[in-house]
Amino acid sequence: MLKSSSKFQTQLAMLADVVLVCLAMVPALAIHKILWRWYPAVFAGQFDFFWDQAWLFVLIVFAWILVFDFAGLYDEALDMGRGSALARTAQASLVSLAVLLGLLYVLKLHNFPRTLLLLHTFFSAAAVALRIICLQPLFLRVQQRRRLVLAGHPGDVPPVLAWLRSPANAAHFELVGLLHPAGTQPPDGVPSLGTDDRFSDTLHSTVVDDVALLPAHLPADRVSAWLRQCQEEGIETLVFASHLKPTIARLELEEIGETPVLLYTTAVRSTWALLVKRFGDILLSGAALLLLSPLFLVFAALIKRTSPGPVFFAQRRCTWHGRTFPMYKFRTMVANAEEIRAELQSQNEVTGPVFKMKNDPRVTSIGRFLRKYSLDELPQLWNVLRGDMSIVGPRPPIPDEVAQYENWQRRRLSMRSGCTCLWQIGSRNAMSFVEWMRLDLKYIDTWSLSLDLKIIAKTFAVVFRGTGY
Repeated sequence: MLKSSSKFQTQLAMLADVVLVCLAMVPALAIHKILWRWYPAVFAGQFDFFWDQAWLFVLIVFAWILVFDFAGLYDEALDMGRGSALARTAQASLVSLAVLLGLLYVLKLHNFPRTLLLLHTFFSAAAVALRIICLQPLFLRVQQRRRLVLAGHPGDVPPVLAWLRSPANAAHFELVGLLHPAGTQPPDGVPSLGTDDRFSDTLHSTVVDDVALLPAHLPADRVSAWLRQCQEEGIETLVFASHLKPTIARLELEEIGETPVLLYTTAVRSTWALLVKRFGDILLSGAALLLLSPLFLVFAALIKRTSPGPVFFAQRRCTWHGRTFPMYKFRTMVANAEEIRAELQSQNEVTGPVFKMKNDPRVTSIGRFLRKYSLDELPQLWNVLRGDMSIVGPRPPIPDEVAQYENWQRRRLSMRSGCTCLWQIGSRNAMSFVEWMRLDLKYIDTWSLSLDLKIIAKTFAVVFRGTGY
């Protein structure tokens, strides 16, 4: 109902503008012909617009409507004041003129009089302005205002009133009054229709086109009964579920079987973009593993020579929604580093449930070099190839750290973990744990393929600076 009413007004305004832009050509041609007779040296007169170049007429009208639509003069017109609409009309008219002049140049239509186009722009802009001032109010009267009844708690009425008082909605609705729970009173300016136990009587005793249900403080069975009755009687119903308003997530309407379902999601929803991201991960990690394999052998030999223990260090890490996987790194610490960590916990240099220490005594000599330039992270390319990680994404935490997260911090697990992220190209070790978490959430909320490319490019600069430890 709301979309159909708005769509009808849009189509009506657009149709009117098509007619007006066409008619504006008549005075433009007439004045241009007069000017040609007075000043033949200045104004070109040999131009058969209606026959040989009739297709240009279609092009001009199409360009005008397209620019006006892009400028929001149709979808947003009812929400704009008259002054704003007229100002935007003037701007869109100048843009239309510029677009058409550009098209004439590209199409090499040098015989088309530019002065005629200028005159047509003036008359078209004036005609559309008159449509906004004189015809738009008449268009609104074509659709009869719908009588709307509110049913719910008075405390939930103010947001609905604000919505009803906007120019676009005030043109379509007439507020009949509020049905409210016993012992409550409607807000000022809202007529009382009695208590909500008179719902059926009100529908039958007065003209009601639409009912707006405010279910936040009402029993679910009562709301269901009202909704069912409205459907049975053919009365359109709006459900203002303010208590279901999302704070962070995007809200989408889905359907499972025949049951409507509200979907709250903060995750990236572009399947194609994620598919491209995964393809890029496979391509980059596979190529890097092949190219860097000689370097892997060198590091392996140095690690084995400088300290006893395995070449690689595998640690259980968390990724997408708490899934765990073994994350691989070159071993940069002594073999019993995890056992010694408890003794060093008091020297932790960062806040939150993570451990970082600049002069960590567990780090080996070759390990210190690898960590400085983040070379110890290279085996994670294998994790990327397997699909455990991505090239770019929030760094994977260990399960013990995740267990200490606050609820809002757990949202960083809503995207696949990565080798590099905004945190690593920022202040990194000088950053607090909370700032780190907020950067990861910023990455998730603003993710795009171009952002990944920027992070990858900046990561190389950070690695060469040797800021890791």
